[in-house]
Amino acid sequence: MHRSGSNTNNVKDIEVPTSVGDAEESLEVFEVPERIAPTHNITVCNLQMRGYLPQQLDFYSDFARRAAYHLGMPCSGTVPLPTQTSRWTVIKSPFVHKKSQENFERKTHKRLLQIKDAHPDVVDRWLQYLTMNAPSGIGMRATRFDFDTVNKK
Repeated sequence: MHRSGSNTNNVKDIEVPTSVGDAEESLEVFEVPERIAPTHNITVCNLQMRGYLPQQLDFYSDFARRAAYHLGMPCSGTVPLPTQTSRWTVIKSPFVHKKSQENFERKTHKRLLQIKDAHPDVVDRWLQYLTMNAPSGIGMRATRFDFDTVNKK
């Protein structure tokens, strides 16, 4: 569609850089996230994530692992938990047509991350960061473990 009075010959070409940086740096996004080895192997937090789309859930668990690495927290790998399947049947017609029914199914996928040997303030900051950047459709349940010293008499 051409409008009268508009001149398309004066449009400037925008130069796009061919590469942003080194090719090896851009491929780091596709690698497995780095991990910090736990020192005492004491579990501080369990983060359970739930969602209906497994690709979105795996992407977000990868994001959570990378955030834990950059905060200096030892994090386990993504543990896939059993998928929960819900099925139900609905009658198509509201009156006498009982034989015409429709079946529905919904699968809830779950993933688990364990944080070990981290300070509780850092874990709180990590959980706050994850809830701020959580995409729609992913639910999280965090179980924190607090340890206190025992007084000797």
